[in-house]
Amino acid sequence: MNPGFDRARLALLLLLVALLGVGLWAYRGVGDSLREIRGTGLRTLLNTQVGTLELWIAERRHEAEQLAADPGLRGAVVRLAGARDQAAEGGRIVREILEAAGGIGITATLVVDPRGRILAASEADRVGGKVTPDFLAHLAPVLKGQSAFVRPYRVAGAPTIGRAWVVAPVRAGDGKVVAAIALGSPADKGFAALFGAARPGESGEALAFDAEGWLLSPSRHDEELSRRQLPSRLSLPVGDAETPTRLAAEAVAMRGGDGAGLLLQPYPGYLGRDVIGAWRWLREHDIGVAIELEASEAYAPLTYLQIGFGVVLVLIFAVWLSGFLSPKALAAMLRRDGRARQMGPYKLLRQIGEGAISNVYLAQHRMLKRPAAVKVLKTQSTTEEWTARFQREVQLTSGLHHPNTITIYDYGSGPGGEFYYAMEYLEGLSLADLVERYGPVPPARTAFILRQACASLWEAHSCGLVHRDIKPQNIMLCDIRGERDFVKVLDFGLVKQIGGSQTRDLTAHMRILGTPLYMSPERIRNPGDADGRADIYALGAVGFFLLTGQRLFETETEHDLTYQVLHTVPRLASACSPFAVPAELDVLIGRCVEKDPAARPQSIAEVASILDGVLVHMPWTRGQIDAWWKQNWVGESDPGRRFTAPVP
Repeated sequence: MNPGFDRARLALLLLLVALLGVGLWAYRGVGDSLREIRGTGLRTLLNTQVGTLELWIAERRHEAEQLAADPGLRGAVVRLAGARDQAAEGGRIVREILEAAGGIGITATLVVDPRGRILAASEADRVGGKVTPDFLAHLAPVLKGQSAFVRPYRVAGAPTIGRAWVVAPVRAGDGKVVAAIALGSPADKGFAALFGAARPGESGEALAFDAEGWLLSPSRHDEELSRRQLPSRLSLPVGDAETPTRLAAEAVAMRGGDGAGLLLQPYPGYLGRDVIGAWRWLREHDIGVAIELEASEAYAPLTYLQIGFGVVLVLIFAVWLSGFLSPKALAAMLRRDGRARQMGPYKLLRQIGEGAISNVYLAQHRMLKRPAAVKVLKTQSTTEEWTARFQREVQLTSGLHHPNTITIYDYGSGPGGEFYYAMEYLEGLSLADLVERYGPVPPARTAFILRQACASLWEAHSCGLVHRDIKPQNIMLCDIRGERDFVKVLDFGLVKQIGGSQTRDLTAHMRILGTPLYMSPERIRNPGDADGRADIYALGAVGFFLLTGQRLFETETEHDLTYQVLHTVPRLASACSPFAVPAELDVLIGRCVEKDPAARPQSIAEVASILDGVLVHMPWTRGQIDAWWKQNWVGESDPGRRFTAPVP
């Protein structure tokens, strides 16, 4: 080795690390500064918008108070409140009000008595009726002598929102409030103009909204909302329902008081695009006010910084390659044509699972074109014990031929010496996924699933093999060419052969393997001392999990779990299940999880026989199976779709 070259490589490494550190520090600093600037700007715009709204409301209230105090109009309203024939007098008063207030955009008026009865109205058919309960609630301060603002309300079935109102009291000569004058103006004009004028940037907007998230002000994206047939609402579609945006949810949660918030972490806005925003809830007016700006515009400077940082990383990587790879190795990398990896006759298409010691790939046989799942032992895990475990799993499992057991096709070594084996490729979901996504399983279906698992274990036990790792993750519910609810037992990696000169129990040289929750007490006490009754215990724990959606023992730590497995009597499934569990099935599950192996069913055949009896009285029919899969399973587009097996 050349000492000078080694020092140069060390110096280059230190330089690259320093450049990367400086870049990350600069990026974080610029990002924090930009967020602080945006936060200050949004707060300022929001306070300005709220101030403008409050000023507009104050002016409208003052105008209503002046009109209600006009001597001639006040006297007419007082006479109207006490008159029996109110039609002619009411019509004249309405005309006077509209003439006096028309210049400030008033298009409707009401004269209402303290009980909410309409004495006069610009819409003649409303005279004699009553105002809505919401409107009447806003009259409470008016009856005490104060003017009030009534926010616009969305009219059911109408494409636009209703009017904004200001209401002022009318007093008799003795000072008593005898009526209220309400002046209404179209919300899409004066009220809306307050928000249309305060739209920051190219995408920002000022919004007013009610407690249900309906926009009370126009959106700058009205055309897009109409084109996409979306409601004018601060909400996002979730299936057939809607959920409020984060800003709307936070603001409405503060409806009982005056609150404000600032959201600088991008969140989906009502158009589905990421935005940032600031909000404030005005309790007096029962209205929310918000400023929102698309995150792409708000944080545009960060985008340019990201591009620059990406270029620097590419340059660093290029320098790294040129400085630390020999010309021969670099040329070999550049010559790679991206072809898929080969494992014997199998072409690996894509990775579908990963564990601590192995990866699982979707593969295709080069000649047969048959899909397969190929499990490959990771290079760092290629120890004598793990390789022996893999080989033993293949050799023992390949001798099992029951349809409910995973089928092994082939095994061998890859071009890099990696040990692999190929098995059938399955589509479905594990029992763990089934319960997590859909909740506890009905007793009939539970018995149907357990009976098929018994069939797989029956063959294994008959061949002198104990699985030793039965758990919900290792039992799959599959759709095999239209045969649904078909059970496959997977992962015989901890299988033990009872008797025989070739028996090699690796757990004698390793830590306890498996999932403690599904281990029988004897397996915990002595990992090498387990027969078929250990699988019966695990199957009983799986049955409890299916029926209840709960673990057999609920603990915080593995130490507590081990103690409970050894000493605590488990609960009956019937005490925890939302279903009526048949007595035969309840007793069977309880017997399977007995601490003493002698108290359990003594063979998997006995378990299968009891399950057959349960299914006679409570069958899980083909019609039920097809109905469930049709309703809940959508094949390759299903996000919960699982392939073949979990990996160790």
